[in-house]
Parts: sequence; C-alpha cells; structure tokens
Amino acid sequence: MKTKISITGFIVLLTLLLSACGGSPDKAPAAEPPSDQPKVAQMPTLESAPAEDAEAAPAEAVSDVDPMEVCAANIALPGEPAYPLLYCEDFEVPEGTLMPIGEYSSKELDITNDIYKGLYTLRMDVSRSTDAWVTTSVHDARDFVFQVDGRLASHSGHPYHKWGLMFKKDPDKNLYYYFAIDNNSLYYFMMVRDEKVTNLINGRKSEEINPIDEFNTLTVVTEGDKFSFYINGKFQEDFKDNRIQKGDLGLYFKVSENTILDWEFDNLVVYAD
Repeated sequence: MKTKISITGFIVLLTLLLSACGGSPDKAPAAEPPSDQPKVAQMPTLESAPAEDAEAAPAEAVSDVDPMEVCAANIALPGEPAYPLLYCEDFEVPEGTLMPIGEYSSKELDITNDIYKGLYTLRMDVSRSTDAWVTTSVHDARDFVFQVDGRLASHSGHPYHKWGLMFKKDPDKNLYYYFAIDNNSLYYFMMVRDEKVTNLINGRKSEEINPIDEFNTLTVVTEGDKFSFYINGKFQEDFKDNRIQKGDLGLYFKVSENTILDWEFDNLVVYAD
C-alpha cells in the first residue's frame, strides 16, 4: 500500500500520555521515565478553501510550480533520497499549512499550536508529566525519509524534556516508534506498545547534538526493517526492527510536570514510497 497524504482535509490526533515519573522534580533524570495509559483529544477536520470561478482568474496568474518542490529545494538532507517527495512545509504561508492549529486541553496539559514568523510553534502548559505527539497529514508510511528542524525556545519549571520524530504510529492504538533527543545530549530509539516501552536505543551520547534550546535537525530513513538515524546531518547508527510495519508520522514530546514550554519547528519534509 502506498503512503497516503491528505491534501483537502484531515483529522489530526493529539494524544497525551500520562507518565509516572519518579525522582525529585528539580533534577533531570538520566533516562526517560515510564508511561501510563494515553489520553486522546481529536482535532477537527480541516476543510479545503472553495474553488474560485475559473473565468475570474487571469491566465497569467496560473502557475504550474509545485510549492512543495520549491520548499524541498531549500532543505538539505544527509544524502539523496531514494523515494519521491511527498510532503514539505517551511511554514512561510500559514494559510496553506497541513499541520494542526488551535488550542487543546487535558488534565495533563494545555497546548496551543500556531505558525509565527515562519515557524510552527507549540506552547505547552504542563501540570503532570506526560508524553504527547502531534501527527502530520502523512499516513501509512512504510519506507520514507522524515526530517525536521526543532528546538525548545523557552521553558520554566522542571529541567528534563525530550523531543523528536514519531513514526509508524497506529492511528487506532497506542503503538509507535520514536527517535528523540533530550537536554542531556542523549538520543533514543523506542518502541511503545500500549503501556510497555521497549528500549531499542536507550540514551546514547552524541557530540552532534546541540543544546536543546538551539535548533537540531533530526532525520530518520527507513527501508524495510532497517532504520538509519541522523542528527544535524551526521549519521549516528542503524537499527533493525520489524514489529511495526507502517503508520502515521508526527512530532513527539516528553515533558515534565509544572512546566511551561515553547517549541519551534521548521523545514518539515517527507519523502516516501
């Protein structure tokens, strides 16, 4: 089955997963805390804009330039992608975004998604430690290149946080992989199935990771059961696992209690078969 992308409208799930974090709140843990059952909030379907009368538009206004191709031309990848371009956002045109925009709440946190000055922004007001993610419009992704630039722009409260890429997410179950970095300059590759977290790569040090409040570029390349991971264009390692075959792509977060955080993202691109 081919990877799918919804252009005219889509439903995005923002899923919040309560974590039972141990330890003192003023000390950053060395590895991620355990997680409990997820909480799900459903976002409304985005509707496409009504078509204009063809006679009202001048002939010279019609362009055959694909904006996603223009977007992707300005984004450097670690290597030449083996798959065709599927999705690209540089967030320069807020009205055309396919990422979720709006305000959402749960007992764990309140979150506001927006686009500001060419960046995709998320403000999180966290009351209880939680895992959270925002899905893109890319579904059924099996073999792909997925890349984004991101940073923690500001925060107050607990010092430990993590962000990264979620992929092969089952839309109906708490089943997915994620590749993420934290504020200790460690990277992780995890598989989550219901309440169980499988540590595939659990907190490996990388000199390529910038401080979490600076932009880092994370890249995942998949081919069958093989995953290749890059940080800021530099190869980290390969890993093989075939327990999840395909699913949705998105942004992943682990955030700690009693914290207000502002995240910024740019240059989100997907090449997929």
